[in-house]
Amino acid sequence: MSENQDPASRPEILKASSPGADQIQPGMDVVSIDGERIGQVKEVREGDFLIDRPLARDLWVPFTAVVEAGEHGGAFRRGPTQPSEVVLSVSAAHVDEQGWQHA
Repeated sequence: MSENQDPASRPEILKASSPGADQIQPGMDVVSIDGERIGQVKEVREGDFLIDRPLARDLWVPFTAVVEAGEHGGAFRRGPTQPSEVVLSVSAAHVDEQGWQHA
């Protein structure tokens, strides 16, 4: 690419975005980046969602902490599938160290 080229003609770099309220639904399982189950989505708001955690206080997690929300089950289904799992960007051991709001 030439240095004289118009910047508007350069390819655009798209930034990845975290899943939001339209991809995360109550009832979905929540797992850490290392695959440990954290809990289940209890409620979804505009910028975060509530994890119902067994034997721990429920926790509001921002969408920016989500790596992906998708179908990770092993069962074959006909037709479109609904996302069933939310993967966080932190390990299970570090979930409580993030400063996220408790419910």
